[in-house]
Amino acid sequence: MTLSTPKKKIGDYTFEDLKNFFYNLTRKISSKIILIEIGNDFLNIAVAKCQNKQLFIKKVTSQKLPTEALEKFIPKDPVAFGSMILGVLQENKIPGQRVAILLPSDSCYTRLIEIPENIDQDNAKEFLEDPSSGIQIPISINNSDFDINPTSLTKIKFENKAFNKYFLTSIPKKNVNLILNTLKNADLELCSLQMSHICLANLLETEIKNLKNNQLLISVELLDEFSQFIIFDTSGPILLKRFGSIRNYPTIEERLSINKESENNKKKTNNYLPISKLDVKVLTREIKGAFTNFLHDNDLDMEGNIFLSGRNSQHKNLVEVLGESLNMNVSLVSPVGNPRLREFDYDPDKIDQFSMSRIIGLGISLLREAYIENLNDKDNFVIDKYVKVESKNKTPKVDFKNQEHNKAQPIKLEEKKVEEKKLEEKKVEGKGKTNELPPLPDLKIGSDKKKVEEKKLEEKKVEGKGKTNELPPLPDLKIGSDKKKVEEKKLEEKKVEGKGKTNELPPLPDLKIGSDKKKVEEKKLEEKKVEGKGKTKNTSVIGDGEKNKDSFKMDTTFLDVD
Repeated sequence: MTLSTPKKKIGDYTFEDLKNFFYNLTRKISSKIILIEIGNDFLNIAVAKCQNKQLFIKKVTSQKLPTEALEKFIPKDPVAFGSMILGVLQENKIPGQRVAILLPSDSCYTRLIEIPENIDQDNAKEFLEDPSSGIQIPISINNSDFDINPTSLTKIKFENKAFNKYFLTSIPKKNVNLILNTLKNADLELCSLQMSHICLANLLETEIKNLKNNQLLISVELLDEFSQFIIFDTSGPILLKRFGSIRNYPTIEERLSINKESENNKKKTNNYLPISKLDVKVLTREIKGAFTNFLHDNDLDMEGNIFLSGRNSQHKNLVEVLGESLNMNVSLVSPVGNPRLREFDYDPDKIDQFSMSRIIGLGISLLREAYIENLNDKDNFVIDKYVKVESKNKTPKVDFKNQEHNKAQPIKLEEKKVEEKKLEEKKVEGKGKTNELPPLPDLKIGSDKKKVEEKKLEEKKVEGKGKTNELPPLPDLKIGSDKKKVEEKKLEEKKVEGKGKTNELPPLPDLKIGSDKKKVEEKKLEEKKVEGKGKTKNTSVIGDGEKNKDSFKMDTTFLDVD
């Protein structure tokens, strides 16, 4: 349908009218499709073309919108909004009349629903529209346009019945009518209406297909106003959440001004600071909580792989910080590097490619045929990645019996090692037990000392009886409580020996130390007197000995043990 224009005479037509005529004609015959993304306060427009099973997106432009133009992401005034879209298309010379519209997921209602397994997918919509189905949804299904998609989640049983899980996406019919009226006023024809989570599923299609049976894909789109959290399984989206936004990454204008300032003043430092764990603390807690609750509610034991997109995903160390905080695999994707996209023509000084995730996904949804020819390198799509580190301290779940058995094992091993060492030592000792020296004498100290001394004295008595002209034994210096007894016995032996001895030298002086020294000297003098009475020939010798004794005194201080 075209806009009605007043009829003019041939002479009244100008060059501008001719240009518009041919422009409208090319739009009608063009096979290209216009992509329009409606955001919170902006409008992204591009042209998509499919050629030889390849996707080309060109003439990407972005238009700021006044705050009063939209209400919950839906145009308030279809006429004014349609005229504005038409003006943008003419200004940028964008051909085509068919259009694909992309709306944010906040403009629709989504949830998981359970449908009995005896209802096949073709009849699932009719079953959902039936008021007697028993499915409780807080919106009127009959007053909304909706779609349901079967998931790969496990069936649930309730009252001896099994139910399959479907993912429901619903948008009110009145909002759809406002979109249709807007496109009618822009002389455009609607060929597709998509939600943002479906477009992200198309963008991550190759990654979703590569998921394992125990894996889920988590998309975290970091926008300025909020962060969108989506969980995908191999069938598509199964959960949507809206979280708070993180610190904004500098815009293109801010980055250009920073670069100019740094060139003019080289000493001036850059005000941009890398992201830290504190900046993503709230987001980390929300992601952990949402994912854990989802697994618990659906009785799943699966791991998640996170993929980041959105303008605020450009922080330099964001992948590493989020990966360490969540202990999960985290990847950063570049939308223009998608393997299904052949060409994306845009001005990097005006358009941020990380903000184009949704509109690229919208273009991919137009591809009706699967293809694998001339695909981009997959490494251009995932440009940064963090792989979680398996915790060494993580212990497997074991029962108490196994736990006690595991504790006892190290003790037994240590005992075996000790026994093996002992056996080796014994072997070494057994080899060297030949040609060995006799053992050292057993020195008796303490209680056996008295017995040894008594034996020595008895042996000396026996020897003394048959010995003549022998020098007396050296004095035995005794220290302690047995000293007196030993000295008395020696004196008695000397008296017995002295009676039968003649022409013998006097015994060596007995050096006494301590309090008994005087008594011993007196006893010796008395003995000498007794011996001198019966001796006649050796008087001079005794006299000389006494003189020598008086003239020479031996220093015994070095023997003083006390």
